Amino acid sequence: MSSAGVRGDSTNPAFTGVMAVAAENNVHVIDPDQMMSRPLAALLGGYGINVRRHADIEAFLGAATEQGVENSCLLLELDPGSDEALSLLRALRNQFQQLPIVVMGESVHGDLGARAREAGATDLIERSLVSAYLFNRLSELLPGVGNLPAIETVVMEIDRGEQVTFRMIHPEDAGIEQAFVAGLSEKSKYMRFFSGMHELPDHVLKEFTSPCFPLSFAVIAIVGEGDEEKQIGVARWAPTGTEGVAEFAVVVADEYQGQGIASRLMRLLIAAAAVGGLSRLEGLILRENVAMLAMVRKMGFTVCPEHDAGPSVALYVKKLRGPIDS
Repeated sequence: MSSAGVRGDSTNPAFTGVMAVAAENNVHVIDPDQMMSRPLAALLGGYGINVRRHADIEAFLGAATEQGVENSCLLLELDPGSDEALSLLRALRNQFQQLPIVVMGESVHGDLGARAREAGATDLIERSLVSAYLFNRLSELLPGVGNLPAIETVVMEIDRGEQVTFRMIHPEDAGIEQAFVAGLSEKSKYMRFFSGMHELPDHVLKEFTSPCFPLSFAVIAIVGEGDEEKQIGVARWAPTGTEGVAEFAVVVADEYQGQGIASRLMRLLIAAAAVGGLSRLEGLILRENVAMLAMVRKMGFTVCPEHDAGPSVALYVKKLRGPIDS
């Protein structure tokens, strides 16, 4: 199949990127400027899925023909309003009739979405919603890749036999968020806020429970259901004022520490940050917070020696964008 005039470069408004997940858990990306492949590599690499970048559509087609597309999915970033992009979509659908093709774009509703579906799209993702949707939808479309995180709901059983649910925070969680902070020990409050804060001021509570992805984001850990629901942990990031860089923080209720909850919160936070296009996460950590220092080091964070926050505090950073296999 020819590229139908689509050059596969960032100057062509009809085409910006293609991703396919092969049966052996490889992600093939047509992404000349690496704007999609870099965050995908950071997101999927931790789950045993390799990202393979291709320079153009012909290179992808060659790899797809050689490796096959059974148990695969294709994510195609394009403009549904472009006739050239829709021609590419039709050609891909004709060649790969059983392949789920998910189209991602700035606007995928109404007539534009209908045109994309008519041209062969299996499903549509609005770019602003990709953080939660991409995890869940790819897990549904890819048999055997059930270890992709579902940001909306992840459940784990801790050593004490209790079920812990992880999900994104919502404005309706203001009550359990405030109760969670109030219930922290003085030591945990100091480790998290560097002060003995009793409760969150109203404006901070609103900010914490109404994040604006990708500028800010938070995932919480809860136990119980309905009226018995109780928050026992939270990880979040907030903007630093530097483009692509966010400050992270994580804290777990005292009685639930040492159960792997903070690690799971951080993994979900890092995955969402990669999807959100962040280039770096950083956080100030008290040097006496030995458990926190050990956890972030294990996750690939490194201390920033140039940062001078005083002898009691260290800045730890993690780069989310790295080199991509070609």
